[in-house]
Amino acid sequence: MVTESADPTAPLASTATPTAVATRSASARPTASPGPRTALPSTAAATPPAFYALNVLAAPTPGPGQAGSATGEFDFSFIDDRRPLAQQSSEWLALKASGRVNLQAGKIGLLDAAANPLATSSGAQLPAARSFDVAWTRWVIEPPGSGTDVKGNRYSDQSYWNLCGPGTMTVALYYWQQLTGRPNVTGTAGYYLDPYAAEGVAWPAAGPTFAIPAGAYWSGTDTASGYRANGRGYLMYLAMAAQPPGWASTGIDVFSDQRGHPLYPTRGASPRSILMAINWEVSGHDPNGWADAWYTSVTNVDPTLARDLQLAVMLDVGRDGVPVIAAVDTYELPNWQAGSATPHIQHGVTIVGYDNAANPPTYTYIDTCGRSCDNRGGNQNGQIHVVSQAAVVRAIRDSGGSGFIW
Repeated sequence: MVTESADPTAPLASTATPTAVATRSASARPTASPGPRTALPSTAAATPPAFYALNVLAAPTPGPGQAGSATGEFDFSFIDDRRPLAQQSSEWLALKASGRVNLQAGKIGLLDAAANPLATSSGAQLPAARSFDVAWTRWVIEPPGSGTDVKGNRYSDQSYWNLCGPGTMTVALYYWQQLTGRPNVTGTAGYYLDPYAAEGVAWPAAGPTFAIPAGAYWSGTDTASGYRANGRGYLMYLAMAAQPPGWASTGIDVFSDQRGHPLYPTRGASPRSILMAINWEVSGHDPNGWADAWYTSVTNVDPTLARDLQLAVMLDVGRDGVPVIAAVDTYELPNWQAGSATPHIQHGVTIVGYDNAANPPTYTYIDTCGRSCDNRGGNQNGQIHVVSQAAVVRAIRDSGGSGFIW
């Protein structure tokens, strides 16, 4: 991969004033603060939920021998030896689960132990509903498996159909860029080539083809596929070039199997890799305490999944202004419906809104799998999806789902 932007983590002059994310080692505590200071809508829930510590320790039995789904991504039980999971400190996990880790004025901090996590700094309850501005993120659409890149060069790469993991991260990290000035989601651009060499395997027979050896060129905004698409340069950086500390391979997507053979197309990205990579990006590539930068996970073995997801979305979306990523089964999603032919596929979406006062309560999500990837009637490029909260919980619990990252 050759990128024209100096560093995907570099701040942009056009975004909010860059503010460093607080550095935190595995055992260090963030600086305490009396409460969040982010501006919030004034509407409050008539009957706000009580806060309970989220279950961040419920975990499935690891399955290092799994080969992943042939039709989607891996789940939380998959362990990739080339992309090991960094240990998150128990002290930080307790603070995160209690809702005390917060984001205000572009910095990660810590609420006072006596503060109500579900309240604003003025003491008002968090809003019953909040949705982000999606004018830019709704057009984060994965490139199709063949066509022309931004420079008009032809390519054919079937791995492009399995990039929902980096797609969810691109959407989520756009909001971090707006709040903290980084990473450079909107400006990253360059040539990207499937990282079989970094994976330590041979280029696959009948593998991807590109007009030039450097691969395909993607940028912050393009119309190469005949429609507006945002963030493809950064999305491809995540898929093929991101490398948190300790990883032997580049990119969050897996390009080899457990036997050391090339995978074509890629089977996608493990949620564990998404968790590690998104914290690496949020931290600004800070080598000290990056694993505890912000995000952790709740898996679908959590017995209080519905409650925990609602609380996580209220904290991240309602209070702190950043999205939640859900690893779901497409069978429950409205944009994948096709009657009896509706598929069960391991998939990822980004939750960018909620409405606890709706009947039934809803979540709003972005799915970066565009029309060329999913041409079912309920899916259009740039579409925003609203679905019942119960349906999202079912999607996480179903055979293709596995949990959420918050």
